[in-house]
This record gives sequence, C-alpha cells and structure tokens, in this order.
Amino acid sequence: MADRAKAKGLSGRVVTLKLKRADFRLLSRRIALREPTQLADTLYRTASGLFVQVSGEAPFRLLGVGLSELCAAGDARASGDLLDPGAERRARAERAADAIRARFGADAIVKGRSLR
Repeated sequence: MADRAKAKGLSGRVVTLKLKRADFRLLSRRIALREPTQLADTLYRTASGLFVQVSGEAPFRLLGVGLSELCAAGDARASGDLLDPGAERRARAERAADAIRARFGADAIVKGRSLR
C-alpha cells in the first residue's frame, strides 16, 4: 500500500484495518493520523495498534489495511514526531531502501522479517 501511494505521489490521513472473522463477519477499525503519511513504517505501526485493540476477537481468516483521505505527497510530514524520536531515523531508512529498490529492483533489499 505504501509503495502504491509513493508511486502515485499520494499520502493519506486515515488508516483502516479490515478483518474477516472465521464465521465471515467483517470487523473494521480506522484511525485518523495527525498528518498525512505514505511511509510503510507509520502505516504498519498504526495498523498494529488497531489490531491489538481487536485481537481478542480472533480467529481471523483475512486481514487488510487501507489508506484513505488521500492528498498530494507534498502534504506528508517531512519532519519527525516529537513523541517518537526514532520516527525520523526510520523514515530516512525507508526512503533509502526505496531509492535502492528503484535503482536495483524490488528484490535488492528486503526486511529481515520477510526471510522467515
């Protein structure tokens, strides 16, 4: 989702988590961010927080994350978060990984958790 937003030059303010239970009933949660983002790290951390709120209602057969209230990527926050001092460092690392993937291909760099 973050890759698609970056490719289209968009960012978004609302992160939505949609879950389908084992009995096929849908459960969704959404939260508005203070500022628009297109960073995968921010989307992941926000969706993880939403999932923690509903994880007691498991099992789930499907999980999806969406981004809405889209705007131009220039509106996305360029500075760090005062409440999360590591946010700026993670944002720089994500942008560096994006640059490496753009130059050498999508498989040039992957996160360690994807190697499991």
